[in-house]
Amino acid sequence: MRRLYLVLLLALASSSYTALAQVTVSGFVQDARSGERLAGAMVSAGVTGTTTNTYGFYSLRVPSGALQVQVRYLGYTPLSFSAPTLRRDTLITLQLQPLENELREVTVTAEKVTDLQQANRLSMRSAELKQLPRLMGEADAVKALQLMPGVQAGREGSSDMHVRGGGPDQNLILLDGVPVYNVSHLLGMFSVFNPDAIKNVDLVKGGFPAPYGGRLSSIMDVQLKEGNNQQFSGEGAVGLISSKLLLEGPIRNEKTSYLVAARRTYLDALAAAAAALNGEKMSNYNFYDINTKINHTFSATDRLYLSVYGGQDKFSDKDEYAGQNQQEEQQFKMRWGNATSALRWNHIFGPRLFSNLTLTHSRYSFSQDTESSTIQSENKTQRQTEYSSSIKDWGAKADFDFAATARHSIRFGGSYTYHNFSPESTTLRTDTLTLTSDSFSTIRAHEFYTYADDRLQLSERLQATIGLHFSGFAVNGAFYTSLQPRLALGYTSAKGISIRASYATMAQYLHLLSNTSTGTPTDIWVPATDKVKPQRSWQTTLGAAASLAQNKLELTSDLYYKEMQDVAEFKDGGDFIGDFIRSGPETNFANFAAPPYETRIASGKGWSYGWETMLRKRQGRTTGWLAYTLAWSWRQLDSINHNQKYPYTYDSRHSIALVANHQLNERWSLGSSWVYRTGFATTLPLTRYKALEDPTAYRPGTYSPTIETADYLGERNNYRMPSYHRLDLSLTHTKKKNWGERSWNLSVYNAYNHKNPYYLYLSSTGSSTSSPRRLYQKSLFPVLPSVSYGFKF
Repeated sequence: MRRLYLVLLLALASSSYTALAQVTVSGFVQDARSGERLAGAMVSAGVTGTTTNTYGFYSLRVPSGALQVQVRYLGYTPLSFSAPTLRRDTLITLQLQPLENELREVTVTAEKVTDLQQANRLSMRSAELKQLPRLMGEADAVKALQLMPGVQAGREGSSDMHVRGGGPDQNLILLDGVPVYNVSHLLGMFSVFNPDAIKNVDLVKGGFPAPYGGRLSSIMDVQLKEGNNQQFSGEGAVGLISSKLLLEGPIRNEKTSYLVAARRTYLDALAAAAAALNGEKMSNYNFYDINTKINHTFSATDRLYLSVYGGQDKFSDKDEYAGQNQQEEQQFKMRWGNATSALRWNHIFGPRLFSNLTLTHSRYSFSQDTESSTIQSENKTQRQTEYSSSIKDWGAKADFDFAATARHSIRFGGSYTYHNFSPESTTLRTDTLTLTSDSFSTIRAHEFYTYADDRLQLSERLQATIGLHFSGFAVNGAFYTSLQPRLALGYTSAKGISIRASYATMAQYLHLLSNTSTGTPTDIWVPATDKVKPQRSWQTTLGAAASLAQNKLELTSDLYYKEMQDVAEFKDGGDFIGDFIRSGPETNFANFAAPPYETRIASGKGWSYGWETMLRKRQGRTTGWLAYTLAWSWRQLDSINHNQKYPYTYDSRHSIALVANHQLNERWSLGSSWVYRTGFATTLPLTRYKALEDPTAYRPGTYSPTIETADYLGERNNYRMPSYHRLDLSLTHTKKKNWGERSWNLSVYNAYNHKNPYYLYLSSTGSSTSSPRRLYQKSLFPVLPSVSYGFKF
């Protein structure tokens, strides 16, 4: 017994000595020229290593004494230095020097793709976005992610993303940590993210870390630049339809910096000029957005950020008609936009505990106004119809990173959001009356979550992340909760091949009801209520990753399976606003004074599965990737398609994306992308038949019945559109100037002018209703060249 006590005492003394012999090195990794903190940088000391978090913070537990530290980050010169003998915890800020051109040939090896945190995650930098071909002269973050495996674009030109068989509402899109509910400018041709202001874009498709929740399919995290705290600088561009300008710099000293980025289209000015030349009235459209950010460093352990975004689209059209005894005028206006703000405080409580506290606000609103007037025999009648929808959020969240040991780190935190929904409001005004219909004038809801995850280095080759996310939602007297376990495992072989597996459950308390016939601005965000359940899902993945050609190439491959419950969409004929817009002011008010949305939607289940792979090169004179996705996506909703399963509208069996960028020399670079996908599913009539207009009202001998021709649709999504494919090209010329740098970019969208399907329709070949019909295809974009002029100073 005494020997056992002696052994235990020696073990305890040994562990205490080991603990005392450990010190913590922590701090931030940042750009030496601008002061930007770098997320995802690799920091290692001996056999111990870590990556910086979203805010550039790292923490390492290492043996005391002399220390050899190495820091690597793609596009920056590696940093390697010997730290002095360390006897206590030390805070060190690590400065990295950017390469002259972060995508040119370098001798640096990229990070090995063995980090478990990178599984199911796609990342892009601002410089990579700008090398891609541009639609109408604008580089775009969402368009770039649509070229990645597992990510499906919606209709051509749209900013929708369908990730692993999910809908566009199942993507949590964050701008500096704040949700953005509509990311479309110009009806989807551009996104709301100004590429000049972007630092990083991350897309998480599965194996969701515990801090993330609230959506079923993906997390798109857009991080903005912080503002140069070393010197004043700026950049901008002038394109065919829009221009932009970014300014950043320090305020008085290095402790405070600012960033302002603004963008506006001048389509309205071009339309006015064309109208003046042609003598015809034309539609009026414009959008703008502005990003502002200011941050102040109070000390080595405290930093405060304020980030604000605002943007809006406006569209208007006016028609006039003059007859012999009558004059008519109709004016149509539509506007939509987002506003977000975040106040964030970073604080280091100790060398091993980092915290981030954030206050957030987000707002999205859509409104539509149609006015008409008729003058006949000196009598004037007026009619106005209005429709609006909005969502407003106020929230607070706290996130903590704790480095327990060299092989063990913990994240934990929580969040609260107060939602204010105004799903649908319609108003009709005439000379004699005003009628208003609110499906719900306001719905207030409370959402919260708390989480914790534990990242463990179980051995030199085996790592695991075990997490738990608990969320709740209170609305209309109903209270929903969800306990969501998360698990990720990764094993790295001696040859550097990484095998990873993950399992995650998710809950989503919001639904996006889509009017697919009218475009994304009219889609409405609604909450789960006591009558509509929240969406839920689980997803499992199995994948492998390897670094090839001396770590210059990354090869990844993943299998996934996902099931979703209580997904919702409008029933057939339930999207009344589509008919309202098409019919305009002549629509009877009774047709659009609709019952609450809860009675007009169907819910059910969905599931998707597939395989995706990508070979990517992120360094050297030639960069790019080849991505392939094989996927299936299904839905089965109550009262739709006779309760039988059917392919999801954006189900596409095969998708290929080939992206290549090449630096010809110091001044010239080429960019290209080619995409292919099998056609989306759509519903077409199978046959036609004759039917009474109103069979219940007909009585023999009373009147002659009206015979109508009706379509028999059969199963939902019973037809496949033709395959979609497109080639985009770009050529950029850059030249150094005394004041900075200027560049010209020439891009060609749809270079070989392929007529891709936007939608299909049947039309009779003759004037009779019995004439045979043919299938026609409507295409949106032909070959579209564009040119833009950019500058930096």
